[in-house]
Amino acid sequence: MHYHERARRVREARTRWTWLVLAEKIPNLERVSIVAQPLARSRKWRADVAACYPSVKAAIDGIVDAGVIGDDDDSHLLAVTFLPVRYAGQDGLTLTIVDEAGN
Repeated sequence: MHYHERARRVREARTRWTWLVLAEKIPNLERVSIVAQPLARSRKWRADVAACYPSVKAAIDGIVDAGVIGDDDDSHLLAVTFLPVRYAGQDGLTLTIVDEAGN
C-alpha cells in the first residue's frame, strides 16, 4: 500500500476512535492500561493477534486526541495487553481502558 494511502487510513481510524471515546463520555484519567482484543468473523484464516497492532496504535492516538489521557508515553500508558482473537461473527477490535491511578 502506498504510504499516502496508509496515512489516510490511519488518520480516519484515529478520528473514528476519537469520536467513539467522546461518545462513551470516558473521563480524563491520569494513568491507564489498555486491553485489546481483535474480533474475527470466522476461523477461515488463522488469526494473528499482533496483526491488529496498527489499529490499536491508531485507537490509542484517538484516546489521546479525545483527552482521556495526556499522552501515550509511559507516564500515562502503563501497558497494552493483547488478548487472543475472539470469533464473534464480525471483524473488529475491542479496547478496554483500565484506570491505573490508584496503583
